[in-house]
Amino acid sequence: MLLAALLVRGYLKYLEFRETPAKLLEAIPEGTNIVLGKVRHTAVREGKKEWTLEASSAQYSENTREAVFKDVKVTFYIDNGGRVYLEGEQGKINTASNDMQVSGSVRVENDDNTFLTETIEYAHKTRLITSQTPVRIVGRNFDLRANSMQVDLGSEKAIFAGDVEGHINDVNLLQM
Repeated sequence: MLLAALLVRGYLKYLEFRETPAKLLEAIPEGTNIVLGKVRHTAVREGKKEWTLEASSAQYSENTREAVFKDVKVTFYIDNGGRVYLEGEQGKINTASNDMQVSGSVRVENDDNTFLTETIEYAHKTRLITSQTPVRIVGRNFDLRANSMQVDLGSEKAIFAGDVEGHINDVNLLQM
């Protein structure tokens, strides 16, 4: 009888956590490190979705307020309705600021361009993506390389610096 009661109670707790996952996090003692598989998190500011992160696994440390992810994919939502996709082998998020760093075969794409580099940092407050490692930018009509870059998701402008070089394949691309 006691075993049946424990099983029923456990099943009811499972249903409660399944319907409201936040209660599961509240039930974990303070200072605990957590390891999760298959993670999805969305950052919302003033009712607007800013980005969604998916990863094959995550490890969270409350002491450092940092989450470490494997096989990271982030979708940034742009004001004009567009999207920017970021993926890399691993990532870190400061859970207090939502700032993140993604590294390992990093790829950033939108409808027109692909950026390839080893490390990207994202500043949540300013919505800036930066790379201080060499970057390659490939578009339909060009292929550029630079030592660093900064992409402003708000203005949708990019700045490339340090030994910028490349090829432009279409003479009509640059009109003044």
